[in-house]
Amino acid sequence: MKVQELMFTNVIYVTVDTPLRELLNRFSTFHTFPLVPVVDNGQKLVGMVRLQNIIDVFLPYNPEIIKMAPFMDEFWEEDIFSVDLAPEMGSLIVVEDIMDHNFIALKQDDSIEKAYQLIRMHKVQQLPVIDEDGKLVGMLGIFDIVLQVFKEKGIF
Repeated sequence: MKVQELMFTNVIYVTVDTPLRELLNRFSTFHTFPLVPVVDNGQKLVGMVRLQNIIDVFLPYNPEIIKMAPFMDEFWEEDIFSVDLAPEMGSLIVVEDIMDHNFIALKQDDSIEKAYQLIRMHKVQQLPVIDEDGKLVGMLGIFDIVLQVFKEKGIF
């Protein structure tokens, strides 16, 4: 079975120029912050926004550099309640400023077995799906794959 047969296509995404305030408003009704695909004006997948990207807004320095120093583990854990954030940050910070530029994506003609391996290897719940031109066409999650296996086994 191919990814395109199992993926969901009703994907909520943002663009690189989406302001932080709009991103937060769009997902404020979710119980958990989802993995959010980021596309350019041509619908090409260019990045992903994770919850950690939102949390990193509170950090006044580059957290990746700090995390590399083993003795600094407790230092980078910022008390978000005491950080001074200006309201203007909601419109001045855009998705391109905070998104992950390096990401894993599935191709729509990949097998679901390959998708399962990538999801497990990268320890994520879901991955974006792109076509041959790199355009976002869907998302596929681990639950979608597990549910399909249950269906094939006659359990569901």
